[in-house]
Amino acid sequence: MQVIFAGGLRGQIEGRLRQWANASVGSSLLVPLRNLAWLTVRVRNALRPLPTVRVSVPVISVGNITVGGTGKTPLTMWLVKKLVEAGHKPAILTPLGEKGDETEEHLSAFKSTAPLVFAGRDRAENANRAVALGATVIVLDDGFQYRRLHRDADIVLWDATFPPHRNNPFLREPLSQLRRADCIVMSKADFLSDERRNELRTNLEKLAGEGKVVAAFGYEPVSLQSPDGTVEVLENLRWRKVLLVAGIGNPSYFAWTAQRAGFEVAEMICFPDHFRYKHADAQFIAERAKLAGVDAVLTTPKDAVKLRDFWSSDVPLFSMQVKLRWLWGEESLWEIVEGCVKNAQAKFEVKP
Repeated sequence: MQVIFAGGLRGQIEGRLRQWANASVGSSLLVPLRNLAWLTVRVRNALRPLPTVRVSVPVISVGNITVGGTGKTPLTMWLVKKLVEAGHKPAILTPLGEKGDETEEHLSAFKSTAPLVFAGRDRAENANRAVALGATVIVLDDGFQYRRLHRDADIVLWDATFPPHRNNPFLREPLSQLRRADCIVMSKADFLSDERRNELRTNLEKLAGEGKVVAAFGYEPVSLQSPDGTVEVLENLRWRKVLLVAGIGNPSYFAWTAQRAGFEVAEMICFPDHFRYKHADAQFIAERAKLAGVDAVLTTPKDAVKLRDFWSSDVPLFSMQVKLRWLWGEESLWEIVEGCVKNAQAKFEVKP
């Protein structure tokens, strides 16, 4: 499978960095730059040592300590669905703008239940707005580094395709900060064998604390969707030749998932994470698809939303729809969340 890094200089740099991050020892050449970023985080945390805002409802954070691609948004959506089923009125707070990937994905996924979704960097203010509108639980999507808002539980994801080595250039903060997590969930864990999953779990608990790794999940492809919303069954294109397009944090796992689903991947074009496509990008993808002689272009739901308005090629464009597939720990994780919510609500009750 040929891999092309697109999206200008940023795409080239990000692609090479992800190759290094996948290596077992990382790249020590990037350590000084990463350490400078860590110093910035430490200075910020020193200036804001304690949460400054508390709201009158429970706050659950879903986050990570690496940049992008760990599965925060899918886990947030699972959590919100569980909260709705339990009778809560959750509100999702995402740091991106109203047109950001996660914001659009949340709004699209919850049309029937319609939870409150607030976008923007000032999540403390958005939390107060959500409570004023009747939210009974706040869920922070990508909230582990957001110290200004008090939270009752910190759920941290670890992408199982990356080993926890200290030279990983995508670490937002030192691995030792995993100790701040209340629990850890391994995402994309179906990529590993049982033996390697157990080894990763042991290594993470050495960093975070014994018993903190409580669950693991992967993704299961369920269908294909065209830009107009038409749903196709996987079998219609299975074993066909496709070109992959991904502007996400972990494109290699997307490629592995497509191959596991039975697609013949001729080529993959990797754009930077959260990339905003233009007409020229769609034309480039269409040209590569024709040169490769593929039956279809396959992309992620996030990318499909941003590509659909520019797509005019005869080669069909589909997004691969997936669902979370729990390997273990789903009930344990929900028990932790449910317990945190009940304990927090008890503190807020007005005593006579």
